[in-house]
Amino acid sequence: MHAVWVQSLRISLKWALFMGGLFLLALGSSMMITADLGVSTWDVLHLGLARHTPFSVGTIILLVGLLLVFCKYILDRIRPQFGTLVNAVFVGVFMNLILDHHWLPQLDGIALNIAWLILGIFVIGMGAGLYVAIGYGAGPRDGLTLALADRFNTSVRMMRTWMELTACLIGWVLGGPVFFGTVLSIFLIGPFFQFWLEQFRRLVSVIDRAKVTA
Repeated sequence: MHAVWVQSLRISLKWALFMGGLFLLALGSSMMITADLGVSTWDVLHLGLARHTPFSVGTIILLVGLLLVFCKYILDRIRPQFGTLVNAVFVGVFMNLILDHHWLPQLDGIALNIAWLILGIFVIGMGAGLYVAIGYGAGPRDGLTLALADRFNTSVRMMRTWMELTACLIGWVLGGPVFFGTVLSIFLIGPFFQFWLEQFRRLVSVIDRAKVTA
């Protein structure tokens, strides 16, 4: 009975960390939006779509995420993991909470907003590293990248690059904010993500190795 309880506690802790990673991802994206100096490539698309629909940016993220999950299923007929669906839904839900309730400050001055922007990118990398380290399901964009790379027999890196550029271009045409923050995100999210992924994988390894005694 004790072993079952400890195992349930371990699973609950990992789910809490997974959800925390999604919240950090939403928080970092919201910070970039409030800095008003350009957003990440996919958020250029999300904000561009929000300009032409009655939906908030968080709701757009939710709908786009579910659409990408559906497209992946059409391509490979592999049922998405539960964590992938949670990812697709809750990043948008969290962003609606953060932005609609004005949880973040509006900063004055270019220097403060640049610092806020970079901190937002850092938080995005932290959130992505955390939810990926838990391993409860790839994000909608990651899953579709793998499916498209397999379908067109190309590298994952090349397919992801094309997807990012396409999302950014469509979003820019729709009026999404492309500025130097967009360029910074391209170069900084990867290193921040890699750093935090390594740290959180160590944490998950500790959680998984925790001894269960009868």
